[in-house]
Amino acid sequence: MADKKFILKLLALASNFVYEAIAAVALGLLIGWGIDTLFDLDSVFIIIFAVIGALAAVRNLIVRTLRLGREHDDRKDIR
Repeated sequence: MADKKFILKLLALASNFVYEAIAAVALGLLIGWGIDTLFDLDSVFIIIFAVIGALAAVRNLIVRTLRLGREHDDRKDIR
């Protein structure tokens, strides 16, 4: 039963990652567009901030996955 809960948590983590990635990239695009418009540049900051947003989303996925794995391992040690 515990393994089923762990699998469900992993699925929730994966589906949440999709929404986080979309939000992070969209926010990066908006910030980049604002800076490019402010300084009258050609899509330089749009690309930079979109990449930063994507990297932030991947970093959050890695941190949450490691934390979930650590919690799962700690629970196995207790039994």
